[in-house]
Amino acid sequence: MIKTDLSKWDYPAPPRSYELERAPYEQIREIQDYGLKRLVNYCWEHSPFYRKTWEKAGVHPGDIRGIEDIFKIPIVSKEELQQDLKQNPPFGTFQGDMSACRIQSSTGTTGMPKPFFQTRRDWDIIGNLWARRLNAQGITPADRVQMSLSYSLFIPGFTSTEGVMKLGATVIPVGSGAATSTERQVILAKDWGTTCLISTPTFALYFADVAEKMGYDLKRDFQIKRLIHTGEALPKALRMKIEERWQVPAYDNLGSVESGGAPTYECELRNGLHVNEDAFYFEIVDPKTGKNVPDGQEGLLVMTTLYKEGAPMIRYSIGDFTKIISEPCSCGRTIRRIASVSSKIDDMLKISGVAIYPTSAETVVRKYKEFGSEYARLLTKLPIKML
Repeated sequence: MIKTDLSKWDYPAPPRSYELERAPYEQIREIQDYGLKRLVNYCWEHSPFYRKTWEKAGVHPGDIRGIEDIFKIPIVSKEELQQDLKQNPPFGTFQGDMSACRIQSSTGTTGMPKPFFQTRRDWDIIGNLWARRLNAQGITPADRVQMSLSYSLFIPGFTSTEGVMKLGATVIPVGSGAATSTERQVILAKDWGTTCLISTPTFALYFADVAEKMGYDLKRDFQIKRLIHTGEALPKALRMKIEERWQVPAYDNLGSVESGGAPTYECELRNGLHVNEDAFYFEIVDPKTGKNVPDGQEGLLVMTTLYKEGAPMIRYSIGDFTKIISEPCSCGRTIRRIASVSSKIDDMLKISGVAIYPTSAETVVRKYKEFGSEYARLLTKLPIKML
């Protein structure tokens, strides 16, 4: 039984998080209820964006007694955040008025980069959540973890580093190929005995290409035991290709700068993404109606960051298509799981009235060994010849 003053709940790292991850669901819901009420009250008083949005919808903090009332709160879209930023530059009014210790940003691939504040408390909790993720994927104090993610406004390089250190493991902070050439990263991984590589999925394949071109054998010359991925989707075909090359497990993780931390993680069984449910509440909704869909049915992911002080997200439509996995995981964790993201609504293209997603190309491309590890998708309009 978790016995704590919920006003002092600190979203712990391992080993203190073990009990939470395996707690009766009623206790997890109690933490969520408290977190949501606290978050709503704070945003009503300190975030003009949310107060204006809720007043327009006729919602008052007193209407929200817990998670069972979350549906009363309107869903927030990326476009609404972008509009707030344009009308109230440079940071908008959704950030709240807590003192930020750092500002991270979205990549801006589907619009202007969006800034997101992190308070000191936020940053400490994010490190704890990353530590849970990495612990579930086998990282121990004995590991040397090579961090091949960008150290920039792109958030996961910094946050994953915090998680590694909280577990007592050693970080090798090489950053992206722009900071440390891939050839140099290959040499460091070999000479320094890297045991885990954290990177985007496509970089893991590119790293393998470069290493083999340099004359190295991935199994003989490296001590890498696992690959941990974030920053990009990891479709089944791409995971299979990575594991075929490296002959070690590759782990999928869903995250975003909007979430701040590590909202989900695969456990050692890799059969769905566990949600850090004390810190996040996930809903799956119908993209047309905004209504919640039954567990097991795919829809759009709507996220609430229950722990956040800076830039809190409440019922934020992140744009990912996934579904809730209702069956319990045999790893023993009671926190719910979602399926790996199948596609992103921002990436959808309508071709002759048919929705096409770039990730659908993975299954085809990865079938052919003649293709390299990288490819580009080019959409062109071909002239139609009249017969």
